[in-house]
Amino acid sequence: MKKINFLLTLIIIVNIILRLPSLFDPVSYGDECIYLVLGQAFNKGLVFYRDIHDNKPPLLYLMAALANGNLFWLRLITIVWNSFNIWLIYKVAKKLLKTEIAGLIAAFLFVIFALLPEGRIANGEIYMIMPATLGLLLTLIAYKKSYLWFLGGIAFSIAFLFKIPIAFDFVGLLIAIFLFPKKNLRDVFTIIKDKKIYLILAGFILPIFLSIIYYSLKGAFTPYVRSALMQNIGYLASWSGSKTGLYERSGILLLVTIILYLWRKQLGFSFYLAGLMTFFGLFGAFLSERPYPHYLIEFVPWLVLLLTVLLWQRKISQLVVTILLIILITLGVSQYKFWWYPNIPYYQNFLKFITGRINKNDYFRFFGDKVNNDYQLAKLIKQAVPADNRVFIWGDGVCIYALAQRLPPGRYTVNYHIFDFNGFEETIKTIKEKQPPVIIKLNSGKQSFPQLETILKTYYVSAQTVGDGKIYRQIVKF
Repeated sequence: MKKINFLLTLIIIVNIILRLPSLFDPVSYGDECIYLVLGQAFNKGLVFYRDIHDNKPPLLYLMAALANGNLFWLRLITIVWNSFNIWLIYKVAKKLLKTEIAGLIAAFLFVIFALLPEGRIANGEIYMIMPATLGLLLTLIAYKKSYLWFLGGIAFSIAFLFKIPIAFDFVGLLIAIFLFPKKNLRDVFTIIKDKKIYLILAGFILPIFLSIIYYSLKGAFTPYVRSALMQNIGYLASWSGSKTGLYERSGILLLVTIILYLWRKQLGFSFYLAGLMTFFGLFGAFLSERPYPHYLIEFVPWLVLLLTVLLWQRKISQLVVTILLIILITLGVSQYKFWWYPNIPYYQNFLKFITGRINKNDYFRFFGDKVNNDYQLAKLIKQAVPADNRVFIWGDGVCIYALAQRLPPGRYTVNYHIFDFNGFEETIKTIKEKQPPVIIKLNSGKQSFPQLETILKTYYVSAQTVGDGKIYRQIVKF
């Protein structure tokens, strides 16, 4: 056990070392900037969805608030969070295969697979898979203590309140635990007499229900339910404009589930459990047909468990299912044209910076041409605008809000939210109410906003240009 503990600790240390460079990254990633702004807003007393908007459940924003809206601390929390998940993966694999070596294999695979698709960034996926893994572990040991079914449901609900697609992984778990052990379809109806399914479902529903109650009491019931919960239904077709692919993927998932059910004895419980959760997680990752690499992190815990079971048990039926899974992943990544972020150049850039071969500006430039400009504009705002005042930025400026630690006048931190919700009049109204002393127009804000132009001509004057940002200062009160 001393050797096992040493190797597991070594795996976790390797994971930390691989993620340490992320603590030095500039504030540049759009989604993270939104989280940071909402975290700053929460710490100033604003209510999510009512006073400041985004379309994800609240726990990710609360993590940003815990980090005080600071990227360094948010990334550090992410590293600790992910490191704990390595230990959970080890425990689950050990539980499934009754050996510590299998746990080490799964832990090592998780370090690699979770890092490759944008794993160093504080995305919702890296946060939601930890409580989901905990939920799986609690479920596996719940046969001895019935209340653990309830806690397992709560763990998956917490994962859901980080990001909604994890609900599909939860469905895969329920099918594996409650449906697959049945000998025939007639036995399925006996599930309704099984108190365990009610316990785990109650655990899953309770935190979500309490979150709805909380935001109702805060006067944010409609925006919370619409934005964080219901908006994701429309999100399905918003990228491709069609739900045809959704129906096709649903059919494939149903077919695969039937195949796994028919082969369940040959595959064994450990494999079909990991397999079902992987396939359902894959469905969640491809849900919107958006090509963001971090979406693939959703099914990484179950994939590494599946591969570990395959390596340990080496059954032909397991190999066939794994090949089918790899084919589906490859087809999905190719079909939806998933982007890929450069991992080796990322580390090369960091090594050049810490060894003094490039300066800070060159180091930041790796993350995008606009990064240094965002820092310049944020510095100017912090000097010119008091901390309790608002700033309005028209264009791709959410990272400037985050860096300057200044909030927008209204709920919307990014242009596309104003467009998506037709929030032009609301935005103009909040500008008039908050009277931001500075408004910035970026070159990226090319969309027409006539009401803003009228306000700039009447109440503001063009003061200076910094990079791609034109700065307007207020000269007349509304």
